[in-house]
Amino acid sequence: CDPLAGLNLPYVPRVAPLSLRGCLRRFTAPETLLEEEAWRCEGCAAMRRATKRVAVWRAPRILVITLKRFAFARSSRKVDRYVDFPLEGLDLAPFVAHAGGEAGRADLTYDLFGVVNHFGAAGYGHYTAFVRDLFAVGGPGPWLRCDDSSVAEVPADDVRSSAAYVLFYARRDAVRAEGLACPPDS
Repeated sequence: CDPLAGLNLPYVPRVAPLSLRGCLRRFTAPETLLEEEAWRCEGCAAMRRATKRVAVWRAPRILVITLKRFAFARSSRKVDRYVDFPLEGLDLAPFVAHAGGEAGRADLTYDLFGVVNHFGAAGYGHYTAFVRDLFAVGGPGPWLRCDDSSVAEVPADDVRSSAAYVLFYARRDAVRAEGLACPPDS
């Protein structure tokens, strides 16, 4: 059972507006390796430039996405770019190697149930979170803002901000079925 998977997504510095889908497209786009990274062909023994592509191998029940918010070069800095992300209906099918064909597409839809926010700079700051109960009777519960010992209900529009750092998504079919526990035969 693969109940959880994590992706650390880079941001695109000169692209506006920035979206989670755009970050996923960039993360999974084919990349031609540099000449110094060439591979030796097993057939002819010649050095060949290769192309690599990163993909999610299998769709997990819980998907954790970390937005790259900290840049470390000569000095460290916080990246405060706003990244638009869906609260419901994230389709992971285009980014999954084993998507299961058209019949499996419905199984690759994710709904957001948590966000960790970071306020401050690289090296220090304050964390808050937004959460909602996907298992509530009658459908998902309200969004809640958690800030130290304070918890308050907030409108869904408050969940998206440039402080979003870690996103927690649940696969929709896993929530509807028997919750997020792994079945015994996995």
